[in-house]
Amino acid sequence: LYDTFGFPVDIVRDVVRDENMSLDMEGFDSAMDEQRTRSRSVTAFASISDAYKKLSARGFKPEFHGYQTLTTDSRVKLIVEGDREISEAAAGQSVELVTDETPFYAESGGQVGDCGKITAKNFEMQVSDTIKDPTGLIIHKGNVTAGKIKKGQKVTLSVDGAKRNATELNHTATHILHAVLRDVLGEHVKQAGSLVAPDRLRFDFTHFSHVDPETLAEIETRVNRRIRDNVPTETEEMEADAAFESGATALFEEKYGDRVRVISLSDFSKELCGGTHTGKTGDIGLFKIVSESSIASGVRRIEALTGQGALEYVQRRSRILEDSAHLVKEKPDALTSKIKKMIGDLKALEKEIDQLKAKIAAESAESEGEAVQTINNTKVLIQKVTADNPAALRDLADRLKEKVKSGIVVLGSVSGAKVFLIVGVTKDLTDRFHAGNVIKQIAATVGGSGGGRSDMAQAGGTQPENLDQALKKAREVIENS
Repeated sequence: LYDTFGFPVDIVRDVVRDENMSLDMEGFDSAMDEQRTRSRSVTAFASISDAYKKLSARGFKPEFHGYQTLTTDSRVKLIVEGDREISEAAAGQSVELVTDETPFYAESGGQVGDCGKITAKNFEMQVSDTIKDPTGLIIHKGNVTAGKIKKGQKVTLSVDGAKRNATELNHTATHILHAVLRDVLGEHVKQAGSLVAPDRLRFDFTHFSHVDPETLAEIETRVNRRIRDNVPTETEEMEADAAFESGATALFEEKYGDRVRVISLSDFSKELCGGTHTGKTGDIGLFKIVSESSIASGVRRIEALTGQGALEYVQRRSRILEDSAHLVKEKPDALTSKIKKMIGDLKALEKEIDQLKAKIAAESAESEGEAVQTINNTKVLIQKVTADNPAALRDLADRLKEKVKSGIVVLGSVSGAKVFLIVGVTKDLTDRFHAGNVIKQIAATVGGSGGGRSDMAQAGGTQPENLDQALKKAREVIENS
């Protein structure tokens, strides 16, 4: 259930408890460990260069200083290009660097890796991403833009502060959102994944129905209220068992060590988290939900913006509203009612236009072209008319059937690249003529098909240039009936 469908084990445990059943958690934990091992060996570690494996085998682990600072001096421990270790790199090369120490946060826990630059005398490398291999090596990926760097050389590592700050706002906002979702939707809500980037946040959670607009608005309001409380983000490292006993929320599928990092926001949020966060919730400024959707059975996704991105989104939407109101010469607050009225007026006009078209077509059919003929002692009207859709053609056929009283009406019209045909037979003649049989014999002429009742049948085609031929064919069919 968990591995294939993403069904949270906590919910399975609640369900079986209600049914007086027990859950084999030892078996589950064992299967999860096996899956983690397979996943790491097959996917993550398989893509890691032998150079990294050799470095890890020597017991090396870089020191991460990114919680305290965005700039660190260190030495280059390893340079990798492609999948091989190199001793030096020069401008124009795309490489990966490992250093003894780093302030760069490596992608994990949903938070994207830091960007920034690594510099030395006459050297600069733009870091586009930071990742972590399964053994804990922090790998800086990017392009050398100037000079040359050698293994063992001293460098300065500088994180892009603006992007880190924006990411931190989004990360702290996900913790607030998680707490609010549980308050509003219920305790069944569990985090099922996340993405925390500088420009947006994405939060996946377990819930079994669409979150309606009114509830989304309530969630957004509560998150912003928590932001305005401006409580400090408190960080504490503690023993894992103590953290769990304190009520800290943990991701069930995550593997935690003996010591964990706990992020607390006043008394409403406490989560195990290794990511970076803003100092106070008020720093987030504004939280704006931009979408809510389903990504799997029982799993929903909310995407949102914070800070400057949220402000720009709201301003952009506000400009659209102002421009739309200006176009229809109405105040923004009254725009919805104005649009509803315009839609109603448009539908009324469309109905009136359809009625006028039908009237014009009827008058045209009566005054132009061939008059009613007599074929085999039967009144027959075969006519090319103006009608831009099947409904209009059907209305016209009904009018003309009433006019002939007793007889057959065959009409054809062209609208763009389409051709429409209809055959109507008055009730008193349906024992001699079947409209459906007639339409089937003439529809192929215009590259189409059709059918219907004995008194009324329609067809469509894609060869309007053959309409005259189809109407001629209709006369022959009636003559031979």
